[in-house]
Amino acid sequence: MAADGKGSKGSRLFSYLGKRKTRESTPTPHLMEELNAPKRDVPLWSRAFAPLGFVLVMVAMGVGCFYLGSPAVGVLFCLFGILPAVAVVALVARALPGVFGPQRRAGEEELGPYLGGGGDKRVREMSPGLFEQEREKIEWNRAEEADRTWRWLQALPCGVERVETTSDDGTRLVGRAIACRPDSERWLVFAHGYADNWRAGLTYARRYAEMGFNLLLVDLRAHGESGGAWVGAGWLDRRDVVAWCRWVVSRAGEGARVTLAGISMGAASVLMACGEEDLPGQVRACVADSAYDDFWNTAVGVVSSGSLGTPPMPAHPVIDLARLSLRLRRGGYDVVSARPVDAIARSAAPVLLVQGEDDKVVPTYMTDALAAAAGGAAAGEGHEVVKIPSAGHCCAVFADPERYWEAVGAFLGRWA
Repeated sequence: MAADGKGSKGSRLFSYLGKRKTRESTPTPHLMEELNAPKRDVPLWSRAFAPLGFVLVMVAMGVGCFYLGSPAVGVLFCLFGILPAVAVVALVARALPGVFGPQRRAGEEELGPYLGGGGDKRVREMSPGLFEQEREKIEWNRAEEADRTWRWLQALPCGVERVETTSDDGTRLVGRAIACRPDSERWLVFAHGYADNWRAGLTYARRYAEMGFNLLLVDLRAHGESGGAWVGAGWLDRRDVVAWCRWVVSRAGEGARVTLAGISMGAASVLMACGEEDLPGQVRACVADSAYDDFWNTAVGVVSSGSLGTPPMPAHPVIDLARLSLRLRRGGYDVVSARPVDAIARSAAPVLLVQGEDDKVVPTYMTDALAAAAGGAAAGEGHEVVKIPSAGHCCAVFADPERYWEAVGAFLGRWA
């Protein structure tokens, strides 16, 4: 892998320098103003029953046609009302387990989804609409980090240890501990994004280790080897993060200094954990990269825009039916509860918010909302915001690694 990384880096750098352009001289293709304009959707249970109302209206019209002596038209009205509604309900029922059920499809590439062999494809999917030289810069930085992380892993003085703990509701949680700095009281608890596993944390592991952190890279519930019937959207995961923090304290002792970090859904999870009253006092800081402020509105945006590669479709009543169905399932919950914007107001730790300015999954206005709501230990000097240009979802670390790690290092130097 190291050899492949070196080979690709040189060609990419040459191409990047040869095609160098600037945003000022080229019309932007991003169209981010519209995407970043605040769009707030209010969740209403009534929308989940819209198909039923449609069926009742169509059937009533069909009965009227029968009464007026037009049975053929009446049958058409009934079918027009029943068939589409049944189709939508069946679609949601079939898709729900695939979307919110256990996510075991993440690969087992040693360096994870970003630094592994499919990393270029992943960053391209997460950063659509960039200029060619911007994409090549991201890919070059990604390959550089992959090479360095590979060599760092080979030289580790310790092994990668599989560890377990249990959440409040009895869910078995699995993670990987890398106690690479046995002389340090600093520990990092890292949470990955949707449909990934602990290996996503390897993108950041080397840099945090160089700052003096021991590492705990966790599988969120219903991901990787962790148990759980449903993806937690950060709401269920907040309690799991608290459980992992207790695990660190039990292992490292009362003098442990814990930092929480995460990307995307993992960032939302650690933010909501910071709002829990029983979060161990050893948690000193939180780094949230590409965190949404409200899962519901994020889901509405993803479904309606197709920003994660799915076909764009009307968000309502699809996600309303999914919300109702998940709420009624065994072990289910209401996804509307997943609101990091409420939790950050109670944060027990200072928070660093990192956001790519070209993120089409989590628009920048969500970061602004989190920053405006920051309270508790995250208020005043306790919270900071860093926005990285030319970066899509979870790609700020590749778009400008120097600025990214300078900001993280300075923040943790103050608080952790």
